[in-house]
Amino acid sequence: MDPFLSSLLSYILLYRYMALAVAVYLGAMGVPLPVNIALLALGAFASQGYFSFWASFAIAIAGNVLGDLTVYGVTWHYGDAIVSFLRLRKVRFFVNLEKELRSDAAITVFITRFGSAMSPLTNVLAGVSRVPFFTFLPADIAGNVIEPFGCLAVGYTVGSYWSDFSGAADLVGAIVAVISVIFILVRMQRRFVRKYGNS
Repeated sequence: MDPFLSSLLSYILLYRYMALAVAVYLGAMGVPLPVNIALLALGAFASQGYFSFWASFAIAIAGNVLGDLTVYGVTWHYGDAIVSFLRLRKVRFFVNLEKELRSDAAITVFITRFGSAMSPLTNVLAGVSRVPFFTFLPADIAGNVIEPFGCLAVGYTVGSYWSDFSGAADLVGAIVAVISVIFILVRMQRRFVRKYGNS
């Protein structure tokens, strides 16, 4: 087992739900913690009676949503200053990416909840692009209900064999991240063709 994951699980076993909440919150903010693998393990622990499946599920949802909202809120308030300082609005790709996110915010936010690496980046762009709060929040909650439930349920089902599935969980996360990027780029390209194709 990865020593980093082993340390994280040790803290969760020692400090239980509080450590889980902190780990999930930090993971949602972009700290590279193996949260999905930890949730697989927690599902297995829940099947053996060491943790409550439903308490772990509720804490995972709350931690993810609060972490996402923190990043979204900070970039909503301070993103313009950062974008101006970096002169990103002069970069055509960034401007197109902003437009794409604004026009398909709900589906983009929802899909990127399943690609761990894409989620914090989308939260940053959603804040900078001023995606409306009541567009962002329902899509964020919906994605953050499905993802941790899947990890916990797989761990609960496979029990003590959860570590055999940890590599598959990482692979699925990477595939979803790539699909998210492709989805966004294809939609940007289609809009570009529609807008400039006939001119």
